Amino acid sequence: MFRALFRRPEVSLFFTISVLFFICIHSIDAFLAPMLITEGMQPEVVGMIMGASGLATLLVRFPIGILSDVVRSRKIFIQFSLLLPLVTWPIAYFEPSAVTLYLAKAADGFTAATWVLYNILFIRYFDKKEAPAAVALLALAGPLGVFIGNCIGGVLIHYFDKNISYFISSVSALLALILTFRIKEFHDATRAPTLKACLSSAKRQLSDSSVWFIGLLATIVILVPFATRDTLTPIYAQQLGAQAVVLTLLSNLHLIFYALAIGLCSSVFYKRLGLVNTAVIGISLQVISTIGIPFTTNMYIIYLWQAMAGFSFGMAFAVFMSLSVVNTVESEQSTRMGLFQTIYSCGMFLGPVAMGFMLQHINLASGYLMIGALCVVAALLTPLAVRSVNQRQVNVQGDKAPIISGAQDYANKI
Repeated sequence: MFRALFRRPEVSLFFTISVLFFICIHSIDAFLAPMLITEGMQPEVVGMIMGASGLATLLVRFPIGILSDVVRSRKIFIQFSLLLPLVTWPIAYFEPSAVTLYLAKAADGFTAATWVLYNILFIRYFDKKEAPAAVALLALAGPLGVFIGNCIGGVLIHYFDKNISYFISSVSALLALILTFRIKEFHDATRAPTLKACLSSAKRQLSDSSVWFIGLLATIVILVPFATRDTLTPIYAQQLGAQAVVLTLLSNLHLIFYALAIGLCSSVFYKRLGLVNTAVIGISLQVISTIGIPFTTNMYIIYLWQAMAGFSFGMAFAVFMSLSVVNTVESEQSTRMGLFQTIYSCGMFLGPVAMGFMLQHINLASGYLMIGALCVVAALLTPLAVRSVNQRQVNVQGDKAPIISGAQDYANKI
């Protein structure tokens, strides 16, 4: 599968676009919060700006999934979404204010909401039996894109005007937009769902309590990196004297160990630990790495906590991603995944906003402690969430739909 990146031009093209996509939406995240605090902006306002992308994703991800199915063209949604950061970040550079920065981050969130469309388009280049491997291959674009974006941002901030890093999003969006015109989109008009069918499917997903349960726990898990890695930790590191290079290293450490954990989940953790234990251990490590940061001033120890935070996030989040579509009829997996991603987007919004409030009205350590407490609750509820997913089996059989394997069987197959 990996060889396809080098042997098939259409696969290489789409992977390149996906890397640019992640550079576009995440290149500024490691630096923006401490930059704005240094410039005198209130922490509460900074939290709102950092959470804008999560709020935008929350509002549009589910509707985009439905509309793209009905319109029968996903490429046009991808192209439109890339136009937004292309326009908003230059505005934020020339007219920097809370409003323009909020709009720029919201544009990033709208663009991020289209990621599920990238997956759907990419698997069309492969046989159906290769779809899971294709999704895994495309997932590599995330860590690679964020890593490249962080490195470019760190260099620009270190050697030039720090606000010049705003243009990383715009340039990468422009390059990706140009390349999208070379994408060949495959249509199957005979299988395309009607609006009525899509809305009916969406209604069924909205009434499934297990999706909301899993989504709630995923919200807590994903809240951690958005609240700490992207908000509190860069601010704390800067208070300790860290420069742009150190902030880049902190973000990339989290990213590298996150990618490592994702890879080990399917090949090691799921088989040896099972889904429940993998998630509980991952969330428990999130508690330790989160609470540990504000109680040390040694940057080397903070590096250690940051690496553990990335690894633990990968362990926990991979499980909830797997559970989201377990015991789901194939024709409804995209809709269910869209709803699940919409729910956990709350964490991407609430994390930075809550941390900005805590930082302004209490102190930095209180934010870390609150996140640790939420993770403890999530770890205790995880076994119940897996049980609710397995209970979907009863509902599927009751509707005379195809029998689908339970959550643990799914893990064993992986």
